[in-house]
Amino acid sequence: MRLLIGVAGTLLLCGGAFAIAGPLRSGGKSAASRTRATQPGPTSAAVEQRCRSPLNPLDPLRLWIGGDSLAGSLGPSLGDLAGKSGVVQPVFDSRVSSGLLSPEFLDWPKHGADDMALYNPDVAVFIVGANDAKNLPRGVEQDPQWRSQYTSLVEQMLSVLAGNGRTVYWVGAPVMSDPAYSERVKGINSIFKEVADKHSDEVVYIDSYSLFSTPDGRYAPTLTVPDGQVARVRADDGVHLTPDGGDLLAKTVFDQLDPQCRITEQAVPGVVKTTIEAAGSSSVPGTRRAPSTGSGGPTATTSKPAPGTTAPPATEPGSTPGPPASAPATSAAPPTSAG
Repeated sequence: MRLLIGVAGTLLLCGGAFAIAGPLRSGGKSAASRTRATQPGPTSAAVEQRCRSPLNPLDPLRLWIGGDSLAGSLGPSLGDLAGKSGVVQPVFDSRVSSGLLSPEFLDWPKHGADDMALYNPDVAVFIVGANDAKNLPRGVEQDPQWRSQYTSLVEQMLSVLAGNGRTVYWVGAPVMSDPAYSERVKGINSIFKEVADKHSDEVVYIDSYSLFSTPDGRYAPTLTVPDGQVARVRADDGVHLTPDGGDLLAKTVFDQLDPQCRITEQAVPGVVKTTIEAAGSSSVPGTRRAPSTGSGGPTATTSKPAPGTTAPPATEPGSTPGPPASAPATSAAPPTSAG
């Protein structure tokens, strides 16, 4: 079966191999009391304004959603939810098998910079980590040298996404059905949160691991979704999201984004912004919500091309894990998740 979340290649994490693109820029925004790492759930009524205003259908909030195959679920769902306001123009760019440890497949800092230049978003939502965690050697995510190297990659990506003072919503990877895999995901997520905490004036961390877990932290294949029904939120592979799972994650992100950008407050009834899917974007079959139809006329937006298109690699199961956990420079095999 073709592997849809993994990627082959050497994880080039030797010390000094990755340069930081520069400090995150605040764009003049105050650093006081900015949003901290968030647990799933609605935001407090007292929320600092983080977005430009006013918004209207002819000058909407530009919302970019990007990342790995999980962005292929989040992007359409969040785009649909936000686009129904009429004052948000969403675009998503999901790349199956991508991550920060596989620049030979997709160089996210470069690709992200291309997307930031092309779409000039006001807000960026980003989710990776599942591929990076998949085949790490046991315990390496706790090694201080390895964590320092991966932290540099996260900082580099944030410097790209947060350029021009935009707010970044960094979404951690969810719990996985394989407990050992989940432990590696937790290690990766802890780095995301640490970096977000250091840059809380620009970064909001969304904890999807807790969102998709049972109260005692175990994998939850079914959960209550935004319409109040209990639904299956995880695909059969124990990795990807179902369309209902994408809706649940989208609602969690939107509950943070909405009060900070006053989207509902400025919504225009009857106007729908159609979500743009970047050229070359890829997703796992059966994991995304079908888009709503735009309202037509000047308020509906059609797709535009995106640079840096790359097809996902064709990898096969049965790969072997990387080197022992003591080696900070790791070489991971393609993941074995199915879709």
